[in-house]
Amino acid sequence: AAKYSELEAEKTSIEAELQDRIESHNAEVESIRENLTHMQTKLTDAESQSAALKAEMERHIDGLKTELDASHAKSIDLESSLVAEREASAAKYSELEAEKTSLKAELQDRIKSLQLDVDTSRDNLTQMETILANAESQSAA
Repeated sequence: AAKYSELEAEKTSIEAELQDRIESHNAEVESIRENLTHMQTKLTDAESQSAALKAEMERHIDGLKTELDASHAKSIDLESSLVAEREASAAKYSELEAEKTSLKAELQDRIKSLQLDVDTSRDNLTQMETILANAESQSAA
């Protein structure tokens, strides 16, 4: 009986120790579950923030692409405008050069004509002086 009581007491002690260990493990398991739940919540929050940030970045990138496309189109328009202006300026320059050449030739023709008129007038004056001198010498004789 004493041996039985001793074994019974040892059994009760072992069961109590086992119960303490089970409760300790259960407490650890519960703590781990709470930590996992907390981590899962943090992970879900982080995923939500990441998705929101990704969406914001995509909107920003789309905005930059739109700005870049608009800037590129503006650049092409400006380049076309500059090419057109350059071509118009070149045409105007050619036109002015042709006009200058024409006016220069016209001026040279006019100068030659005036020179011819001056030479003709000088010859006429010389002839008149000669006629006048002949008339004076005939009149004096």
